[in-house]
Amino acid sequence: MKILDYQKYFTRWKNWETFEDPFDGRNGVYAFRLKSPFGRLRGVSSVLYIGKCDQNPETNRRPGLWHRLQNYRQNNPGSSKRLKEIEREFAGRSNLEYSYVICENPSEIEKALLQDYYMRHSELPPMNRIR
Repeated sequence: MKILDYQKYFTRWKNWETFEDPFDGRNGVYAFRLKSPFGRLRGVSSVLYIGKCDQNPETNRRPGLWHRLQNYRQNNPGSSKRLKEIEREFAGRSNLEYSYVICENPSEIEKALLQDYYMRHSELPPMNRIR
């Protein structure tokens, strides 16, 4: 298993208020964060969620990271609902940022990033849950 530093893995953060043009069929990992850090059981972090997109374009009609991220902008139950609650609590999309990295083996990368987060803070990011 790779050891990855979740704090350094995502290098290009973008404002959630403005979303980029579509790109299709690329798998990878992504994260959401607040612009300001908040307390954790141990230390502080700004990361709210670490996720992955690991889809087969032959069996998924809307594959890839762009569509996965776009789902969070919809009015859906689950993670998008929780993200919208955080938007309301922290003054809208302008205080949220997202980042993604196109990669091979997104499941393995996500697991390594979540392990690093847990080792540093003794808990998962607040929007992640144990599977």
